Amino acid sequence: MQRSKASKIEAVSLKDLDRISREAKNFGIGLIVIGGYAVRAYTESRSWRFTKDIDLVTTKRDLTALRGIFELLKYGFDQTEFGVKGSKKINNESIELHISVDKVIDWSTNLEYRLPGDFFSNAKEISIRPYFEENTHLKTSVMVAPIDDVLVMKLMTERPRDHFDAMALILDSFGELNVKRFWANAKHSDLEGHINKRLNSLLVDLKKGLAKKMWKEFTGRVLIREQEVVLKKRINILLE
Repeated sequence: MQRSKASKIEAVSLKDLDRISREAKNFGIGLIVIGGYAVRAYTESRSWRFTKDIDLVTTKRDLTALRGIFELLKYGFDQTEFGVKGSKKINNESIELHISVDKVIDWSTNLEYRLPGDFFSNAKEISIRPYFEENTHLKTSVMVAPIDDVLVMKLMTERPRDHFDAMALILDSFGELNVKRFWANAKHSDLEGHINKRLNSLLVDLKKGLAKKMWKEFTGRVLIREQEVVLKKRINILLE
């Protein structure tokens, strides 16, 4: 996608994210950001990657109240077995809006992450910064999933971009991670073995230079030696 098009579609996406968040707050709807925008909230500029799709989670109780928000912003409202999805066309591109209910399912592995009981109470309001400089005036603050939950969700998939996101989270926000809660959440969804395997795979990727290639692909920047050392140390801490 050309930069100008990407910048314009990001602007629409950020405005919609802000409006959705404000409407949910006004009506007392529990609606929490996950996915690419959650990663953006927890990472510094060196590890940002462009994202335009909006991924959220809510409870079954609040789901029906969201139809009006979808219609207001001109998204479709297709209710599925696992939540709601919709899309909005922007020229030849589209913004996908997905809201999962009570759990998040990854189609690359057919694994699911069941929201722990303290998920909503541990979510916090964080500022989401734009990827493009020309959109800096569109910075918005939204309720974002705890980093412990976001990291488990990123590690349970088989998509390279999610593995990059996991590395970015570990590198930039490890100090915010509650390791005990992270593993408790993985256990709650029977994901302990899978997460353990994925973390060990990241160590292998670092050793083989694959992590460096992935970093360059998604950021356009070089993953320097010092960053590799920090990543290896922190992944090993998670595996202890």
